[in-house]
Amino acid sequence: MIIHDLSYLETISENGVVGGYGTVVKKKINAQVNVDLNTDVDIDIDKDFDADADLDAQVNIDGNLATLTFDVEAIGNNTLAEADVAVIATDSLSSVSGTLIAGVDP
Repeated sequence: MIIHDLSYLETISENGVVGGYGTVVKKKINAQVNVDLNTDVDIDIDKDFDADADLDAQVNIDGNLATLTFDVEAIGNNTLAEADVAVIATDSLSSVSGTLIAGVDP
């Protein structure tokens, strides 16, 4: 039926509706989850580093000078070698300080 073809208003009651019904949904969810997660991670990193640097510096020092030469080595498994160095150079101050750590866990 096309609405604009109607020349009068029809009324219906619920008795005239065929096929309509109500829907009721009941749901009960009981979920139990047990998770047993075992993780074994083994990371092995091999790093090859090759630095090739050319340094050409010329300095004429007349006044302050601070120098530091260091070498930190830890050879073998379970070793740590670390060097932290701070350098300050101003018109009236020259300073070099640092921490050198080498450790082995036999």
